[in-house]
Amino acid sequence: TALLASFELPGEEGFAHLFRLRRNEVDFDKLCRLDRLWNDVVTGQVSPVQGLADIDRIDEEKPLYGSILLTICFALSSGAASTFFGGGPREMALAALCGLLLGLFLLFAGPRKSLIGLHELLSASLVSFTAVIAGHFMGGASVDTATLAGIIILLPGFTLTTAVSELAQRNVVSGAARLAWSSLLLMMLGFGVMAGRTLGERLVGLPEFHEVISWPSWIQPTALMVAGITLGILFQAQKRDLPWITAAAMLPYLALEAGIAQLGLELGVFLAALLAGAGSNLYARVLDRPATITRLPGILILVPGSIGFLSITELMKGDPLVGLEQGFQMLTTAFSLVSGLLVSNALIPPSKAL
Repeated sequence: TALLASFELPGEEGFAHLFRLRRNEVDFDKLCRLDRLWNDVVTGQVSPVQGLADIDRIDEEKPLYGSILLTICFALSSGAASTFFGGGPREMALAALCGLLLGLFLLFAGPRKSLIGLHELLSASLVSFTAVIAGHFMGGASVDTATLAGIIILLPGFTLTTAVSELAQRNVVSGAARLAWSSLLLMMLGFGVMAGRTLGERLVGLPEFHEVISWPSWIQPTALMVAGITLGILFQAQKRDLPWITAAAMLPYLALEAGIAQLGLELGVFLAALLAGAGSNLYARVLDRPATITRLPGILILVPGSIGFLSITELMKGDPLVGLEQGFQMLTTAFSLVSGLLVSNALIPPSKAL
């Protein structure tokens, strides 16, 4: 939330500036262009004065992808995510509808200053209300699966993982702040889901649930591919990076599935994070690109945000034992993930801070 910069000049009195940071969107296109600009300034191809002007120009340019495509990607990513939680065709259709409405809501509500701090609460309420109402008319779809897949993009799993990573690296202040913020987001999402579901059930009653229809074996790899492409577009990645982002989303998840089957959850997450971190650092070294481009999508597939969300919802339902058990599992998963990333940085050190 803030950047503190101090300057010590030879023969002069030092000074410091504190900058308040309010923008936190992810834009891989601008990140890559800033990284290339940094290289040009360091090698002397661009002067520092021109570099400062180019930074302002890059920052002010419009996003690479438009609002319509981003809204469609919200729907596709939610539909694909439903297969990760055991959903079938009905759950995929319901989750895609929830994701579409979420994308439309964020498109129109995002710029409104009056809604700052309420996006997660209102988004979760909208998604859960839609899941109950649409699930009632569709008949048989799992509302829980569709709701979780619908808000998957909002879950603060990456923030939680970053918090644990900062704490492990002795960055106590920023780590504690991120941990508190991610916990607050989970509670807001949980309350929003409970509010939207209660309202929907008061209107149409509890939706009828039938047994989930099983998918063919090729559906989940296809859903992983769709999730990788849509995540890349949502993060404004350049077209040349979309295949790498797709691979970064697919390979750690497949490693996670194999690791869980052979070694259990904790070691499975560790190995998947090790693959995601080492592969991203290698990608950055070979292609001279920011490692964040592939590391962030790879980690997002593994982060324990969904477990944390389930923990909060169980606590709100009045089942503290299940809620605390899932909360502990969330922290265990986060520690396993961070351990894998730290080991990957030791094996293949990152070439840049990005």
